[in-house]
Amino acid sequence: MRPDPILADTLQSRAEERVSAFQRGGGPFVAAVEATRMPMVVTDPTVTGNPIVYVNQSFIDLFGYSHEEVMGQNYFFLTGPDTDPEVERLIRAAMIVDEPLNLEVQLRAKSGREVWVAQFVSPVHDNQGCLIQHFASFWDITRRVRAERRTQRLNEVLESRVRERTHELQKELDRRHALEGVLTESIREKDKLLSQRRVLLHEVNHRAKNSIAMAISMLRLQIARQGDPNVSEALENAIQRLDHLARIHELLYRQDSNDVQSVDMAAYLTELCRNFGHLQSPDDLRIELMSDADDITLDVDRAINVALITGEAITNALKHAFPDKRRGAVRVGLHHEGEDVLLSIEDNGVGITGPRRPGSMGMRLIEGMARSLNGTLTIEGDRRTRIAVRFPAAIRS
Repeated sequence: MRPDPILADTLQSRAEERVSAFQRGGGPFVAAVEATRMPMVVTDPTVTGNPIVYVNQSFIDLFGYSHEEVMGQNYFFLTGPDTDPEVERLIRAAMIVDEPLNLEVQLRAKSGREVWVAQFVSPVHDNQGCLIQHFASFWDITRRVRAERRTQRLNEVLESRVRERTHELQKELDRRHALEGVLTESIREKDKLLSQRRVLLHEVNHRAKNSIAMAISMLRLQIARQGDPNVSEALENAIQRLDHLARIHELLYRQDSNDVQSVDMAAYLTELCRNFGHLQSPDDLRIELMSDADDITLDVDRAINVALITGEAITNALKHAFPDKRRGAVRVGLHHEGEDVLLSIEDNGVGITGPRRPGSMGMRLIEGMARSLNGTLTIEGDRRTRIAVRFPAAIRS
């Protein structure tokens, strides 16, 4: 509703009279108020409704109203639907108790544009101390508030994204923890199964050795019950081979490695040569057994084949290469050669002096083990005896 023109004129006249009085009493104040860029108004608390009785041009420029539209209004007409109702209560309370007030408030220009201001309201008294006016100034903080709102919105968006990302990361972390639990349990179960398998394989090797020892005992009983020298020699040779096989299984049973599926061949051949000392008399250790092997690891099956070939060749050398208590040495070698492994058993004895017996048991065993390794067998025997088997380092499918 537009103010009553007569009332507005009356209020304007009264305001002009008081402004004139201010000018007469302290003239530069009013001139400064009119010239300043800060919006300012003066209200008259002696009139009901505390209407606006003076407004400077900066106020008109900020809110877009004319002097006529502003005069006689209570400046609460600048509030909009978004203005905090608490603001009007605080201003009225300050006016009642005659105290200054400073606060930030959201107002509306004539165009509907949102205007945020820092509003300062101060009472003005006459010479007798009576309240005659309220002086209000407005500092435009719209840009600052909008910047703060943008920052707040950005922070809210950022916090929302952080919460979403945190939730996603937590879900991923929970999933990984669950997966780690499954993997840990699987590893624990695998270790348990491997431990059981190690025990089982050790037990198999131990029982194989015991079974072979029982077979050896039965063959010795058989030798004692018959008188044919040829049969006795054949049975004795069988006993020696079984004893050799028993010692191979005993070494496998006693190996310290937790991996019972593979064999460290350097240590295995060293122990194997040491065990063949039982074939010589303690008082006649004239033949030295030596091994030289690269860092080679073989599966158990191929390790047994290598051990059988080595044992058969060493046995033949101890029996035939050093007659008449001749001294000498037997060297066992296992080395990488390209993609192959070369096993060699060489002695410095008398060599193969007579014609090689075709189809002998020892030779058939060596040939059979060489085929099991997918290897190639060569034998040299002019001035020395050298048995060599070349086989692939990797298992061929």
